[in-house]
Amino acid sequence: MDNNLYATHKGIVKIGEYSVPCAVLNNGKRVFIQREIVGLLTGNKKGGLDRYLQAKTLQEYVPDKFKGDGLVQNVYKFRLDNKDAHGFEATDVIDISMMYINANNDGKLLASQKHLAAQSLVIVSAFAKTGVIAVIDEATGYLKEKNRAKDELQKFLQSFMREEAAKLVKRFEDSFFEMIYKMRGWTWNYTHKHPGVVGQWINDLVYERIAPMVLSELRKKNPTLANGQRKYKHHQFLTDEIGIPKLLAHISTLEAFGRASNYDWNMFLDMVDRAFPKQNQQLRIFFGDIYLEDKKEVESTEKTSSFNKLLTQALNYDPKKDKRNDNEGKEEEDDEDFCCVIK
Repeated sequence: MDNNLYATHKGIVKIGEYSVPCAVLNNGKRVFIQREIVGLLTGNKKGGLDRYLQAKTLQEYVPDKFKGDGLVQNVYKFRLDNKDAHGFEATDVIDISMMYINANNDGKLLASQKHLAAQSLVIVSAFAKTGVIAVIDEATGYLKEKNRAKDELQKFLQSFMREEAAKLVKRFEDSFFEMIYKMRGWTWNYTHKHPGVVGQWINDLVYERIAPMVLSELRKKNPTLANGQRKYKHHQFLTDEIGIPKLLAHISTLEAFGRASNYDWNMFLDMVDRAFPKQNQQLRIFFGDIYLEDKKEVESTEKTSSFNKLLTQALNYDPKKDKRNDNEGKEEEDDEDFCCVIK
């Protein structure tokens, strides 16, 4: 469980006559405050839910994720208003409620447990499992913020790209492709036809990095035709005021990186990743396993200069292990006439 969790939004959900605090965490999880849910179910906020889940009559109905020490692992500890708090993931509350309802329907509950099934019915009837996320988003104000962010992104994309393709003007100069060829050990002959993998690299190095969601939006505006090609070059949809200047500046910087890396492909990619991380890379670092891997890497190389690290990486470079290899045709081609294969 992440030990660096905190509430970014908080609110109150009405469940019948009860008001239950809820929150959205910085990892995107929607949670109910544990003691409030325990109080709602049992009438007693003191203690956790574990003592209730240990009842012999419930064992065959306990959700799998809460069996054994699962309860401890699936309770989120986070900071709320500068205090420690514990919460259940929103949909877990529905599963816990159904545990009591199903046990009661099968006649397995003791008389002293009947009130738990009654309260569970109140919870389940308040919202369906598929709607519980929306309920918390609305209560915490997170829904408004999501919509506002979506509107801001849409406004930006409208300023960054045009609705209709503009007249074709060359944007990727020969020097850009000459750099790519030199780093890959290919012979440059000023051709306008390139291996399909070059299109994949342009997607990776340019369109996925110049701004959020740009490549996705360009693919919508400029879809692949039946013959596998696109009618326009992606850059024909970029605006003269914002999109094109950003594109040209980005390409110029990539060429500078090529020279600075002494045309070493792996070193070049490392520089690009550091200077222009893709959106999905940032999310992985923020939410997932990559964060831990990067942390270990930093700890093991904290006494090594950036130059020495890049030099070591270049000296140890094995083209057979290069994940960005020359597999032509793996993805659609996007920006030039990528059709012939270098041999």
